[in-house]
Amino acid sequence: MALQRRLILLPLIILLALFACKGKSQSDWPEVQNETEQQYQEPETEPESPAPSAEKRPLQKHEYTWSGSDDIPPVVIIIDDFGNSAGQLLEDFADLPKEIVFAVLPDLPHTETAAKLARKKGHEVIIHIPMQAEGSSVSPGAKYIKAGMPHSEIAEIIEDFIAQMPMAIAANNHMGSKATADIATMNSVISVLKNNGMYFIDSATTANSAVFTAAEELGVFSTRRDIFLDVPDVSDATLISKIESLGKYKGRNEPIVIITHCHNREKLDALKKFIAQIEEMGVRIESLKKAYPRARV
Repeated sequence: MALQRRLILLPLIILLALFACKGKSQSDWPEVQNETEQQYQEPETEPESPAPSAEKRPLQKHEYTWSGSDDIPPVVIIIDDFGNSAGQLLEDFADLPKEIVFAVLPDLPHTETAAKLARKKGHEVIIHIPMQAEGSSVSPGAKYIKAGMPHSEIAEIIEDFIAQMPMAIAANNHMGSKATADIATMNSVISVLKNNGMYFIDSATTANSAVFTAAEELGVFSTRRDIFLDVPDVSDATLISKIESLGKYKGRNEPIVIITHCHNREKLDALKKFIAQIEEMGVRIESLKKAYPRARV
């Protein structure tokens, strides 16, 4: 009887084993495959080691025609239009290298906040003077310098701007293509700056600028913008083209003056990418005082 029971059970055991193997092949393996796919995706969201900096990664892929050995002069970077906002974005701009220059607009809700924070973090401050533009219906500001304005009015406006930002060492123009093209207007602007131990940086919004002529006549140092970093946009392609363009200044004695703006976080992120890339390529960023030791300050 025992033998008969074993003979009956044996086929049942074999059938159960086959069923178990069949079940494993049809259901368990897909689950293992899913777990493997999930594990493969995890490093993209939770890397075991830090990923390359987002500021560096996109721009390094380009092969530039120049390198740090090509005698590229140092750069001066000016950020325009501070004064409209405070908060975290301003704080993050202020955490940039101290060599970066803050150009602050007067008469705005956060003019004083931006200028004081910049100074506290070690940045040089310049006054971003609103000036009349050629053929524009947009007002440069509550008070601005107009072409043909009497000297007394220009002096009163600029003295007020200086009172708002007493730490400022220089000024540049906000808009201003019409005002900076007028020699009498610029003579007045620069003479007031001279009386306050300051100088003028031409944002170069017109090819007909009278800034250099006026400054030379008055014996005041001046310089001009070479590159707008965020024009026409802040895409990687634009940043790469701007970095590539630094090569044309090879061997120049004067620093390269670069202007960008503080309007949003995209511009801050683009500036960080730009800084990381040029520093890796051996280009120095300098403050105004270091770049222009002969300037009247």
